Amino acid sequence: MRTLRPFCNAMKSTLVWFRRDLRVSDHEPLLRATQRGLVVPVFVFDRALLHHPETGAARIDFLLAALHALDADLRALGGRLIVRSGDPVQVLPDLVESAGAEGIYAYTDCERIYGRVRDARLNQALTQRGLKTRWFEPAASAAALMPYPQYRELWYRDMGQPLVPTPQQVLVPPAIASDLLPSLHDLGHRADGKPIPPASTAAARELLQKFLADKADRYYWQLSYPSAEATTGLSPHIKFGVISVRECVQTIRSAPDGGDNRLRRSHQQLISRLRWGHGFTQRFRYLPQLELRSLYRVFDDDGWAFDPDLYHAWQTGQTGFPIVDAAARCLMATGGYLALNFRTRAIYASFLSNLGGIDWRYGALHFMRHLIDGDCPIDHYQWAMQSGVTHCVDKSWTRIYHPGQVAIDRCDPEGAFIKRWVPELANVPPEQLGSPPTLSGYPAPILNYKTVRQRRIKQLETQRRQFLNTSNLLPFLAPMPEDFTPFGSEMYGGDVAWAQAATEALFPPPLPLHDLDPEAAQALRTWFVAHVNILPPKAKRRRPRSPDPDMQQLSLLGELGIDGG
Repeated sequence: MRTLRPFCNAMKSTLVWFRRDLRVSDHEPLLRATQRGLVVPVFVFDRALLHHPETGAARIDFLLAALHALDADLRALGGRLIVRSGDPVQVLPDLVESAGAEGIYAYTDCERIYGRVRDARLNQALTQRGLKTRWFEPAASAAALMPYPQYRELWYRDMGQPLVPTPQQVLVPPAIASDLLPSLHDLGHRADGKPIPPASTAAARELLQKFLADKADRYYWQLSYPSAEATTGLSPHIKFGVISVRECVQTIRSAPDGGDNRLRRSHQQLISRLRWGHGFTQRFRYLPQLELRSLYRVFDDDGWAFDPDLYHAWQTGQTGFPIVDAAARCLMATGGYLALNFRTRAIYASFLSNLGGIDWRYGALHFMRHLIDGDCPIDHYQWAMQSGVTHCVDKSWTRIYHPGQVAIDRCDPEGAFIKRWVPELANVPPEQLGSPPTLSGYPAPILNYKTVRQRRIKQLETQRRQFLNTSNLLPFLAPMPEDFTPFGSEMYGGDVAWAQAATEALFPPPLPLHDLDPEAAQALRTWFVAHVNILPPKAKRRRPRSPDPDMQQLSLLGELGIDGG
């Protein structure tokens, strides 16, 4: 066991900047800093993020709870969290100097363009003062461009590495004062009524154990049924790094399955979903423009229609399509992290862009303003994917979800989810929920599914023809925009002055698309192809009366990608 050195003024001091890694376990910068000597664990409340157009009050509320838990965990190790507010580019160098620290340890983060502009400016500011920064790569993050199959191997290898030990002790210089942790109101936000789950590493571990004990035998088969609520509820904790994905993966792997095929498949499926999330983030690592642009320039160059009445109806759950409206109301009421599963989010998203013809960025904006688990790479990439604009270059067909009886039969066969969130339809039989009878207070369908679906398919076929099956994607990819102003600032405002002062420098840097050689271009292409042979689904009409535990979820997912019906 390592001997702990007593506190003394001669000890080296290191500032550890917490961002989306709010934990003391499996945290390499924190452990390395404690091995050097004194630690200044700091979190900075940054107005550019607190008042970003895509920031939601409920997510900030969860963040505050996670910070209280982090402070408690640090105090249990003899330390405490130092809180500051302001521009990190000014706050952190001042704190390093006043603390007599030698520099900053932090994980890299590529969630948003703003963060990469900020970190590039911070590197410059620290260099000008003769101060140092050591950036650590999170598990399953890589600076180098590699083919996707190679990244997949990296992910599994990193997930199999031993967890970084929790420090035995965190010694913080006693003379360093901290601001009080603010309230939601102090930060300029107002609670919107969404229930906030407990936020701590202990709570996350408890959630995972509860899932493994109570839900894992049905997760694989019932994941697409919103009323089953078969999800783990871990996503907000993972978004803020309250628990590491590596710890989750290793906990799942160590859970006994007793030879039960249901448990084994559920464990594998959950691990795969954790890997997909990291894969979306790695794509953003390479192409940060995906926050603001579609992958292929043609989709944005052609422009989008915008119907404000349809957008408002979609936001508020008044489209006349019950499963869409139930998803809308569930999101607004709960923040979606537990009750609004992936399949329901996909149906809800596909409706806006594929049937409503509205730019996917308006949908991503609405989601991020309400999701407690909102994570920009995951949210934006999947929104673009569901809208058909971040499409596999070698796939010619389009998955457009049927929002009527087909979706209800396959996702909510008893109508439990719909009737919970659309009580106007409480007395409508499940087999009529796809086209409910005229009811006082419930709107008629806002669009004709078959008409708009055919129009969208023709549009996408024309647009995709430009790059379909091309061997070199580079001429067709959207470049970094000249203007970094966040989408949605015209609607919701926000602190976006940084975008006007931004330079082209980003840290971590994006891929230089204009300078990629043919080998690198081919490696990038592997991130946007189908790695399994997914055929267009056949239109089927059948209605299981209840979630069938023997129904294979992968078949259900394929059938839900309706091109007909």
